[in-house]
Amino acid sequence: MDKALEEIASNPDHKSKTDKYKNLLLETIGTQSVPALKSFIEHMIDERTPLVISRTLLHAFALELSNLPANLQLEVGHFTLDRIQSRVVAFEEQVSIVRQALAKIYESRQEWREAARILIAIPLDSGQRVLTPEEKVQIYVKIARLYLEDDESVQAEAYINRASDLIHQCKSAGLQLAYKTCFARILDFKAEFLKASNRYYELSQLVEEHERMTSLQFAVTCALLARAGPQRSRMLATLHKDERSQLLDIYPVLEKMYFERIIKKAELTFLRGTLQPHQLAGTSDGTVLDRAVMEHNLLSASKLYNNITFEELGSLLEISPERAEKVAASMIKEKRMKGSIDQIEQLIYFESTQDTLGKWDEQIESVCHHVNYILEGLTSKYPQYAALV
Repeated sequence: MDKALEEIASNPDHKSKTDKYKNLLLETIGTQSVPALKSFIEHMIDERTPLVISRTLLHAFALELSNLPANLQLEVGHFTLDRIQSRVVAFEEQVSIVRQALAKIYESRQEWREAARILIAIPLDSGQRVLTPEEKVQIYVKIARLYLEDDESVQAEAYINRASDLIHQCKSAGLQLAYKTCFARILDFKAEFLKASNRYYELSQLVEEHERMTSLQFAVTCALLARAGPQRSRMLATLHKDERSQLLDIYPVLEKMYFERIIKKAELTFLRGTLQPHQLAGTSDGTVLDRAVMEHNLLSASKLYNNITFEELGSLLEISPERAEKVAASMIKEKRMKGSIDQIEQLIYFESTQDTLGKWDEQIESVCHHVNYILEGLTSKYPQYAALV
């Protein structure tokens, strides 16, 4: 290989020299000879090789790298990055292509963090080459997604925030969708479940048909895990009115929460099995799900009772009277529930937040919604009868 390279280098004709280098590169790629490829890389990086030629040939090499077996790609790719480091400013585009090829291999092996680490080193703001906002966002979103696969939400958030500064300049619908998906997942990981639910619900109307129910499931799950309060109630109403929700296995829990019914812990077995590890994180009130259900039940109790003792409330929520008092005090303080506490009498007084007529209207609307859903189902299944109506 060294002799062949020296012979080509002595050729005075620039075009002929470039063509011979390319032919040699393709031949070496075909033989999959690692020592020969390393010699070729060393020769191209050498300052004695004209920069115009070395850039052209290293670009061709970077594109051909993916034709090698994965293990050889990693060996030759890392060798290239190591040797080119001293002159990386002159070969930024070539380095970018090599790094993306290596990241793709690590991703296929589910080595998410290593794939992200490889992409992070791609120079995006060096000033030597101009990248469009879309090209930058694409890399930032990819890094964020890889970190999310590795459950590193903090690192993922750092890169999705960088993408946030540029996403408004991107017109690609696919890229916008990838950004929104990552953003929703980060909110989910951060336990900002109400915001995540809103984002997932938006995605359930934008993604491909086969992915919509998955996004809707995530939206419902996050709504169920969110802290009880007026905003959560509105989100539950939106999800309950969506006809697709009735096809979900967790719909019975959604329905109970929407209608503000008391939920027992024994009824949550199936829902608990569908949660992701970060959604089972512990809190001072047990798991995230335990806290959400406890606060929901307390809010439901406020619609059933004018007042209730600490002991009775504790029994209803399946917790101690002291804990029931503390949770109620916290929700009242945060204005997620209206009421007052009489510690001397050990009573909690609830204030109604909705008039009777308003509640009646909601119930009528819900019944009409269900009747309409049944009629649509019958019409689609038995069109011959619908034609007679």
